[in-house]
Amino acid sequence: MECLEIRQRFRSGGIPSGASVGEHLRACVACRELFEQRATLGRHLARATGERARVSPAQLAAAEALIENERGLRAFLRSRSTRMRLVLSIGLPVLFMMRELLRQRVPWRTFGAPRLLAGSALLAFLGLVANSALQPLPIARRAARLRVALAVFAWCTPCLLWFVADARATTDELSAGFGWRSLNCFVYGSALASPTFTLLWALQRGLRVSFRVWALAAAMAGIAANLILMLHCPLIGRAHLLTGHLSIGLAWLIGVASAEWCRARLRPH
Repeated sequence: MECLEIRQRFRSGGIPSGASVGEHLRACVACRELFEQRATLGRHLARATGERARVSPAQLAAAEALIENERGLRAFLRSRSTRMRLVLSIGLPVLFMMRELLRQRVPWRTFGAPRLLAGSALLAFLGLVANSALQPLPIARRAARLRVALAVFAWCTPCLLWFVADARATTDELSAGFGWRSLNCFVYGSALASPTFTLLWALQRGLRVSFRVWALAAAMAGIAANLILMLHCPLIGRAHLLTGHLSIGLAWLIGVASAEWCRARLRPH
């Protein structure tokens, strides 16, 4: 599959697909941009080339509006290289973790080797999720399914903290104040994860952020929140971990899914 073949398929009125197309897009950045946002750019360019129509004032105004929107902080962020955008997306939660380390709310001597290994795995997975969210949307169905599977796995990853040796069911964890303590951790973790979620949105290059990206961003917020809370909260009771820490990723997922559902219902047909 070559660039010319892809453009010819667009001109014929269809959207190129298949294994050969996916293989070509992995190596060709120019063609990859034609497929972003459900191949909006490729279809528009093919229509303009086929009709050879003169640009109307309305079309010109719409184009100028798009260009006008590409100014400011978000335009600067999304114009950075993929490597720089990845560093920015990971750097923000790492800064929050360093802040918790300096505050020393949880002494290092209380961390066992299993918890340190689980935290290292979460940190590595944070980078994997960010990298996947910043990549162009996959065209091949198999690649799209793999991204969905990654999002599901990412929501479950913080549950590693449930199985570490020093996480246990304590006798007094359901005593008075349990709900308040859990709520405090949930709010604190969500508040410090929200800038990471917002930054991942700002780094997206598409005109419209797809639900797969929102889902990965919710997973990233959940992982970041649990890493921060691991350094902030000394409580290790499993009931507290479940309600105050591990539930954050699921809550963010429900939030973005509900917002996507409402947006789809309100979209004019």
